[in-house]
Amino acid sequence: MVLLTDPCLRPGTFSPDECVRLIGVFDTSPDTTPGRLSGGIETDTRICQTLWLDDSPETAWIFVRLAELVAVTNRDIFRFDLEEFRESAQILRYSAPVVTSGAATAAGRYDTHVDIGAGGHSATRKLSLSIQLSAPDSYTGGGLQIDRDETAWCAPKEPGTAILFPSFVRHSVTPLVSGVRYALVAWVHGPAFR
Repeated sequence: MVLLTDPCLRPGTFSPDECVRLIGVFDTSPDTTPGRLSGGIETDTRICQTLWLDDSPETAWIFVRLAELVAVTNRDIFRFDLEEFRESAQILRYSAPVVTSGAATAAGRYDTHVDIGAGGHSATRKLSLSIQLSAPDSYTGGGLQIDRDETAWCAPKEPGTAILFPSFVRHSVTPLVSGVRYALVAWVHGPAFR
């Protein structure tokens, strides 16, 4: 039996070459910022670097692919009343701790949370998606975990795999132990759940 709160996997959403291309977009951008919560709130529950992707001629292919992915998955699985992507997609970079001058930086992570919120854009998030970009042997730790029936489900680490789930489902990214993990994330919006 499939539950509404079960994550939906879509392997091969992006090819390995496209994943490398997306990582390159992040690594060559001067516009990366520390990860913040909705509304730009600084926090220590989300330790990562973020690149907001604007819908431009250079990135249009990404948004077309995401729209196709969401249309098919929502029709086949969730059947939510969805309207649009109201926020730009993000590429996230989680890094393992680095020791300098005897002190270590915090491990990249995102503590347990839900994506739907009380105000701003987060109030209308209905469907969340995360796409693995990094090769599985390029990092340890840093797994996407989704709460299911009081247990955590661990997402596969195959590059290009999309994981879609309702925005009210609790999830986290465990602390990075070594290496770097990249992911593409986005949210689809619609009328409030009733």
